[in-house]
Amino acid sequence: MREGHPVLWSICDPRPDGLLVVEYPYFETEGVLFREETTYAGTGIVNSPDTVSFNHGLGEIFTALHAAGMTMTSLQEHREVPWNPLGEAMVSSPDHPGEYLLATQRDRLPLTYTLQAVKDHGTRS
Repeated sequence: MREGHPVLWSICDPRPDGLLVVEYPYFETEGVLFREETTYAGTGIVNSPDTVSFNHGLGEIFTALHAAGMTMTSLQEHREVPWNPLGEAMVSSPDHPGEYLLATQRDRLPLTYTLQAVKDHGTRS
């Protein structure tokens, strides 16, 4: 699976000063309330604008997969993301069409990760 990295989910929305600031928890908490009156697709007003988001750190994700009987076979962290979550702080990736990366100091943050796992089927005698 490929997913937004927990570090990305902890970064604030784009700021007028262009700074990338850790605003939200990296680790799971009681959740963070967001109110968005329009859809992410920009197609209209939503009836229930309140959502609660829960971030999950990589350790928590790995532990949950292990508890579900999965064995992780690969983990890659990426500098790119297939949408623009940070406004003017992002630019189109010259190496990965359709992807975005930080406009400056691209090695500061992981933006997505790809994790592969297989279901454990127990040992056979």
